[in-house]
Amino acid sequence: MNYFLLAAIIFSLLVECVSAQHKERNPWHKPNSSNLVIMPFNDALERKFHPLHEFSPKGPQLHILEGDPEKGPSLTLFRYSQNYSGSGRLHNHTYGYHLWLIEGTMKHWDETGSEENAPILVPGSYIYQPKDELHAANCLSRRCTAYVMFDGPIETGFPDDTGPGTSGN
Repeated sequence: MNYFLLAAIIFSLLVECVSAQHKERNPWHKPNSSNLVIMPFNDALERKFHPLHEFSPKGPQLHILEGDPEKGPSLTLFRYSQNYSGSGRLHNHTYGYHLWLIEGTMKHWDETGSEENAPILVPGSYIYQPKDELHAANCLSRRCTAYVMFDGPIETGFPDDTGPGTSGN
């Protein structure tokens, strides 16, 4: 079976499961909507991406599919280049997120692990990153692209920063 087809099937099942569990928390969930959305794989890869943060143009890139990542839950496409700015740096988020890798190979680990010991993730891989937990990631290929669903605004903190803020990955 084609890995991309398998990834699409897994993604659709997980989105349905997560949507059912989070209906009341996610304002972008539209249970009565008849607006069918279909995104062929190549269309997802050809979307226009922009920096997640203007001050970090070589950091993660973002394409918003639904919601407002500055104000609440969102469904986005994230793109990382190989060894992107901030890669491997422990950080956390004030909200959890779900990530489905659709292109490239990457590693993702928490504060008790390391990049060296983290498994290699390929398209079809899934990550649930709980809120407030330190973690890091690195793209091992030319680029990595993923669907990412945040439970709230995309707010990032780094334990080695001296002051509060939302910056970086």
